[in-house]
Amino acid sequence: MSCHWSFRRVLPCLFLVVSIASAETSTPAANSASTTSSSFLDNLLNLPVVRWFFPPELPPPPDPVPPAALCGIAPLPAITDPDALSFENATSPDVKGLMPSMARALAKFKQLVTSVGGTFELKSAYRAPSYQAHLQQVWYKWMELRNNRDLGCQTLRAQVGAEFERHRLLESQKPVDSSDHTRGLAFDATVIVPAKATLKRRRVSLDRLALMAGIRRPDIIRDPVHFKLSLISRVRHA
Repeated sequence: MSCHWSFRRVLPCLFLVVSIASAETSTPAANSASTTSSSFLDNLLNLPVVRWFFPPELPPPPDPVPPAALCGIAPLPAITDPDALSFENATSPDVKGLMPSMARALAKFKQLVTSVGGTFELKSAYRAPSYQAHLQQVWYKWMELRNNRDLGCQTLRAQVGAEFERHRLLESQKPVDSSDHTRGLAFDATVIVPAKATLKRRRVSLDRLALMAGIRRPDIIRDPVHFKLSLISRVRHA
């Protein structure tokens, strides 16, 4: 007997399938009723004919992934100049590029500071012009991104912010095109002098020691770590 799979004959065919499954899965009387029922249902559900009428449920589709947010600001330009790359990867400031008079003043100033119990940490000295241009790019890019809260720009903002901090740049001090650093006439240093420092029984300050060495700070408020060669004659100390 054959079954024509029409809607009106689905129930007779299912009855036939259940009868066949019941005959094939009969078990000895010693088995418990629960075991027989479970085995019967398992075999019934595994029959190809039954699976045809009751296809397995498919898992729900995954949630759609939102498109990545884009940032409309261009990234920081890569450093390609060999001199700038050398400065970028250097582990200490370049003092060899300083003018001889500036190098002597730096050494003298450091010696005076340490002699009164102060501390001196050199941050930057000579800079190649191409490296100065890179610092300008970092400064301008951070000014563009510092207040940006767009979701797509946060990765770039973090990268530029880290570069800004690594170079110890100041928001209030834009790197100029041609600076005393590129001419070998300046250095940046963190200098601490004791409040009651004396030199040969005379009270001295940080800026007094700088003048003794032939240097000065041109902008103490906005750029307190910047020292340049002074055009004033060196102050003599007794």
